Amino acid sequence: MTAKRLALVCLLALVISEPALAHSPIKGIGNFYNGLLHPVLVPAHLLLLLGVGLFWGQQAPRKIERVLGAFALATLLGLTAAWFSIGTGMETFVLMLSASVGLLIAIRPKTGLLWCSVIALLAGFFLGSDSAQDELSGKDKLLTLFGNAVALYLLPLYAMALADYFSKKEWQKIGIRVIGSWIAASSLLVLALSLSTESWQGKIPSWVE
Repeated sequence: MTAKRLALVCLLALVISEPALAHSPIKGIGNFYNGLLHPVLVPAHLLLLLGVGLFWGQQAPRKIERVLGAFALATLLGLTAAWFSIGTGMETFVLMLSASVGLLIAIRPKTGLLWCSVIALLAGFFLGSDSAQDELSGKDKLLTLFGNAVALYLLPLYAMALADYFSKKEWQKIGIRVIGSWIAASSLLVLALSLSTESWQGKIPSWVE
């Protein structure tokens, strides 16, 4: 399978994924591992985590030290909101932000510490607050959110390390920018699909359901 076909298959998988199913826990693997896998199984979350990590990898290391702290704090605030079921339904904002970050990766403008911090704060809060699983409560919900916290913090670090590793040569930097454009395009496609699905659901007569 060629690289283009593989990219197309991945893109289609993201587009046709059902958000409602992705937010449901997987039976039989435990609450912590449910939380750990949750960001990987939700296309919107995975796109933003990958985008944020690659974006950080394009920045200066000293700048990222402060940004990581802001991201961790915002993620904890978002997970706290998820615990109290406040600010749910943030997936649209997650996709909008991932599309914006993807464009920034592709364009690669000079981004100051302030804007890097703003992106980190928004990403952390959106991802954390959209991680709630209403089917769970008490200890089960706490373990799931703890797994979310671990995954949400570690996944962008891997993407950041990948971007930093492939930044030694000019053609490698171009490759990272191409991935950024794919992230932006995929985010917009998933966003358009989710919005169109919501609009069609509102038009379906009750007797059909």
